[in-house]
Parts: sequence; structure tokens; C-alpha cells
Amino acid sequence: MTKLNILAGMTAMLLVTGCAGRAPLQPERAVFKVDDSYQRKIYNQSIETTFDRTVAVFREADYKLDVVDRATGQISGRRGKTGDKGANNETDLRFSALILPSRGGSQIALRIVQIANQGVPLISQSKTEIVLNQPELYAYIFRRIESLTGGAKPDDVEADLAPVAEPAPQQ
Repeated sequence: MTKLNILAGMTAMLLVTGCAGRAPLQPERAVFKVDDSYQRKIYNQSIETTFDRTVAVFREADYKLDVVDRATGQISGRRGKTGDKGANNETDLRFSALILPSRGGSQIALRIVQIANQGVPLISQSKTEIVLNQPELYAYIFRRIESLTGGAKPDDVEADLAPVAEPAPQQ
């Protein structure tokens, strides 16, 4: 009977250790391998200012930040469904940014990835990641980071969408 108990115990231990995941403790840190898919911008402001403004811009845009590490300059987050209410859009957005020193100022390396579901749900569904590389998209975000002031409020998010020219007087 004791040999049977020992055998059963060893089998249970093998099953438990065989099912244990071998995933890294911080899997999200792998997204910070800066390559050519990252867009870059140099600022004439401190690293701390660029870091704080980048965090503020993405929080204002309703991203859920999962890495905010001032010591290494890493920021990443995700945003759920995009589109109007009731839309059949199952697209998520994910970004990763790295703030670096650069010639007396700072530099940001930024990448935005669109994650879309493809295939038939419950049968052959998979997620596809598409790196967004439209320069206009990044130019807008870089401009928001540069122009954001320390006292910006969520009501000021659309402040830079105002027309540049003076409006014509109404008669």
C-alpha cells in the first residue's frame, strides 16, 4: 500500500509541475526592444517633463497604463474597443513608449499597435497585430506631448483642435 501511495504522490507532483507555466515574470517588458517600428521625436525639455507629459497624454486618451517606470523611462498601455457605441469593432490599441536622454534634452520612441480579431468566433479566431506607422498619427501625439502644460485638465484635451485663424465676425 505504501508503494502505491508513493507512486500516486510522485505522479501528482509530476502533473502539477508539468502544468506550471514557464512564462517570464514581466512579459510586458519584452515590448521595449526599440527597433525601426518605433517613431522618434527629440524635445528640448527634461526627461522628467517628457515622461510626465507622455503619461498625461495617454491617460487623457483613456489608455489603461500597465507599465509606468520612471527609473527606466518605460511606459505602455492599452485601450479597449475603439469606435462609436454599438459598433461591431473588436479592435484594441496598444502602445509602448521609451523616454531617453538626448543632447541636453529628451527623446521619445513610440509605437502604437492595433490588435484585431480575425476568423470565425469560437472556431478559428485569432488576434492580429498591426503596427500603425502613419506619420500624421505620431506627429499629433508628439505635438500633444510638447504642448501639454503641467496644469492641463481633461477639458483642455481638444484645445489644439481649435482653428488657428481668427474667426470672421458674425453679422
